[in-house]
Amino acid sequence: MFSSLRNVCLWTSAVLMVAIPIMLAVDFGGIYHWSQYLAAIGILLATFLALPGLTDNTASTGVRQHAILLPLGLLACWACVQSHSMPASVVTWLSPGSYAAYTEWLDGYRTGAEVPGSHRADLISLSVSPYDTAHAAAVLVLLLPLCWAGSIVFHARSRLKMLLSAVAIAGASVAILGVYRKLDPTADLWIFQPRPHSFGGFVNRNNAALMLNFGMAASLGLLSWRMMALHQIELDTPEFEFNDLFSLITDRESMVGLLSATTCMAGLLINGSRGGLVAALFGMTLAFGYVRPRRGLISLPILMVVLAISVTILITPMDLNLESLQRWEVFSRHADTLQSDGRILHWQDGWRAARAYLPGGAGLSTYAYAYLPYQHYSPSAWYEHADNLWLETLVETGLVGVAVGVMLLALLLVSLKRLSASVDPLDQGIRVAGWYAIAAILVSQFFDYGLALPANLIIAVLLGTAIISRDTANGGGSSSWTSMFTSYHDDRLHDDAAFESPPEPVPSAGVRGWVARQGGSFTRVSSFVLAVAMVALAIFVLPGLKQDAITDSMLSRLNQEYSQWQLNPNSLAKMEEVLSQRVTADPSPLLLMRLSKVQRDRAHIAETQEWRPQSNVQMREIYQQTDLRNRQRPYPPNTTTQRLESMSSWQHYTDAWDTSIDALQICPLAQTPRGSLMRLSTIIASGAANGNIASSELDVVAHKAAQQLLIFYNGNSMRQFALGQSSIARGDFDTAAMGLRSAVETDHQFTPRVMELLRATPQLNIADVIPDNSEAMRLAASDALQWDQPDLQFLRHALTVIHCDDGESMGQRAACQALLGRIHFVLDNTSDGQEHYRQAIRLAPHEADYRVEYIDRLLQRNLKEDALQQARLGRQSITDDPRFQEFVDQIAKSERTQTPPPDAAPAIDRSKLDALLEATPR
Repeated sequence: MFSSLRNVCLWTSAVLMVAIPIMLAVDFGGIYHWSQYLAAIGILLATFLALPGLTDNTASTGVRQHAILLPLGLLACWACVQSHSMPASVVTWLSPGSYAAYTEWLDGYRTGAEVPGSHRADLISLSVSPYDTAHAAAVLVLLLPLCWAGSIVFHARSRLKMLLSAVAIAGASVAILGVYRKLDPTADLWIFQPRPHSFGGFVNRNNAALMLNFGMAASLGLLSWRMMALHQIELDTPEFEFNDLFSLITDRESMVGLLSATTCMAGLLINGSRGGLVAALFGMTLAFGYVRPRRGLISLPILMVVLAISVTILITPMDLNLESLQRWEVFSRHADTLQSDGRILHWQDGWRAARAYLPGGAGLSTYAYAYLPYQHYSPSAWYEHADNLWLETLVETGLVGVAVGVMLLALLLVSLKRLSASVDPLDQGIRVAGWYAIAAILVSQFFDYGLALPANLIIAVLLGTAIISRDTANGGGSSSWTSMFTSYHDDRLHDDAAFESPPEPVPSAGVRGWVARQGGSFTRVSSFVLAVAMVALAIFVLPGLKQDAITDSMLSRLNQEYSQWQLNPNSLAKMEEVLSQRVTADPSPLLLMRLSKVQRDRAHIAETQEWRPQSNVQMREIYQQTDLRNRQRPYPPNTTTQRLESMSSWQHYTDAWDTSIDALQICPLAQTPRGSLMRLSTIIASGAANGNIASSELDVVAHKAAQQLLIFYNGNSMRQFALGQSSIARGDFDTAAMGLRSAVETDHQFTPRVMELLRATPQLNIADVIPDNSEAMRLAASDALQWDQPDLQFLRHALTVIHCDDGESMGQRAACQALLGRIHFVLDNTSDGQEHYRQAIRLAPHEADYRVEYIDRLLQRNLKEDALQQARLGRQSITDDPRFQEFVDQIAKSERTQTPPPDAAPAIDRSKLDALLEATPR
């Protein structure tokens, strides 16, 4: 009776554990906290149901089968340490980057009201976002009971088969969902995201590709198991031939592997993930044993071919979709490749950040903030992840993460090596699946972060746990490989049913028997203590995950519905009350940022009413003119006689200011609070005269926030331009020059907009804003020539920077030469200007505008002969343009007007002639 009940509990636990990642996979990979909380409940229940397995010798053979808990527990403990405060002197040594985040990056910001989770000056944390690190640590702690339960449950062969089948079906399900969405883009299911790169239930196709590769790994494991059981052939031996797989079609138990493998491979081809394809290539190479000792020297050329194909896939432009087999865009300047998508550039910034945070790291799950102070090469996007999990892990966990990764890999490789000597066909299946999964993870996560998603992470942990557990079931390192290998060709052992009920171990006699019995008792006690610890850990983290889930759900709902209530004062007041209470229970940086926005919007509405509009039209106009992003009215409103402290808008504005300061105390590298402080500074400045805040302190906060945001938004030209624009409004012209210059350096197309601001802001020097870049200088000089009073010094400097040989076409070079000609004429360098115009005409002889412009310049300098010559040449070369004949007629008419007629005699003064005749001697 007890045995049957125990079996039911273990099978129920197994079903729960394999169902959790499948459910997370269709829920965007488990990125939301509420789905993680539900998964935590499922893991706790599965752990409870696995407890009866302690009494089963086939499920629990000792503590050694839980070896994977050691590296995972070390990483979880380190994450917990990172999230807690410690003396600043310790942080200085463990993570110089984190110390700088809490000191120099917060220097100058006034500390607001005490907020839960904030740090004292002498106590700071290793993590630059302790809240996020604490949540990630809770998820890691939750993996420990999962690993323990998985080691107990999947120790048995029957449940291990179910694990492989479930993982294979999970990968196939993701592939089917993704293909369905590709075939029907209008499909309206809640799991589908309206994003171009989503696939299946995942937001990112690269994340989905890792799940597909896990499905492939499990499918190959199932096929290897059946191949070994039916035909005594291993998948990675030289004797294996691919046509042997066709013999499995008639095997019912092989159908899951065959169908899932086919579906997952189709999904990888349709998915569009380059990293996923390369990972599959390496996974198959390793799974089939082509780069392991069994293949001998043939491994080297095969490895070179695999590397060459992988590089081709990564750098060749192509568009993987339903037309992949017919269409390969080999030549396309606009295709998205590893070279053009910005990841390689960003990795340079990630490496700089990693060195800054060594040896302790910046805190688990903090990469989105950790790299910001060190970015220099990254493109415009904000990288919430590094798109390289190994680099991201180095930044977040430092050397501890490296040590944990090495330990995990070593454990798995040793276990796989031992399993190769096993005569159990199922062990050969899990070994093949393990080799494929390891290769897929190592390669794909070099270009992605999919393993950080709970759905993928749980499957990876379950497979790793199963590998180590099966190795322990076979005796681990204690068994003799020689004896196992000698029985390898025993036909009786190839019967798969022979392994279903392994015999109970027979205790030895004498002293060795007594030691074995004592060791067995100690093992059982240790296993029981470990089980209690796992259950306690799961219970311990549940309340925190629940609070995080409530917060995440609240923020998600506000993001979706906020625009509907943004103009309703009563709704905003209720939101502020609820958010304030929530911050006290769960001090999330995102909650504080949302609370600050609600307070700003309340202040905006209150101020609009304080201006006393007389109609709805006037109210709408005032609301637009008092927008913090483009404010056009002074503060406080001049229509009220109230004291500033008693005004409702002032109270809400100051609340928003303090909330933004509080957000920085618990997330010192966040961008949003700095932007809020910078916008609010013009409002809070009105309180300086009343002693509410020192004017010098306000200037420091606004200036520092703008300067730091320019670093955080490096590569984002739109935000850099907006920062420069807002700095002009505040009168911070040094920061404005930096922001506008950065915008032009990032994107030269912003030059005309920047020049428009420079024309309206004489306090800014053009030379300080426009970088010494040929293309940017061309655009700037072209705009400056249209000013009423061009900056001649800037134009002289432009001549030294502009290089016309940089043009990609003859037309661009001609336009550049014409620009240089205009500049020289403005600077009265007539001869040089003529030379450049002639160069432009030679480069583009059929472009009439250059010759017409040149003729105009010559006529302005009264060089009529040269102008006439150019007009006649233009009339000959471009016969259909009447402007050249008009120039010829104009010059001829001018000449006729200024030259006297040949028959006109000069007027003679008769008195002077008579005087001359009389004076002449006769």
